[in-house]
Amino acid sequence: SGGYVPAKPGGDLLRDGTSVLPTGRNIHALDPYRMPSAGAWIRGQRAATEILRQHREQNDQSYPETIAVTLWGLDAIKTRGESVAIVLALVGATPVKEG
Repeated sequence: SGGYVPAKPGGDLLRDGTSVLPTGRNIHALDPYRMPSAGAWIRGQRAATEILRQHREQNDQSYPETIAVTLWGLDAIKTRGESVAIVLALVGATPVKEG
């Protein structure tokens, strides 16, 4: 019948569940209110801790001067914001859920 199709968050059926159905809609995936997810935040904190631990172990307990984290859109979508969580944990920030 045509007409406006409202946008809806997209994602992966296995990770995000049936909330991504039905397909064929106008979708957006990088929703700041959904990233990082609770699980991604836990994994991101662990990754950040491990990055620092390994560096300090190999460098006389000194902290790194710089760290690079790749923020790919597709990666953020698939992991529900794990790379974002790594960055937040490394700078000592905590995500605040709004909305």
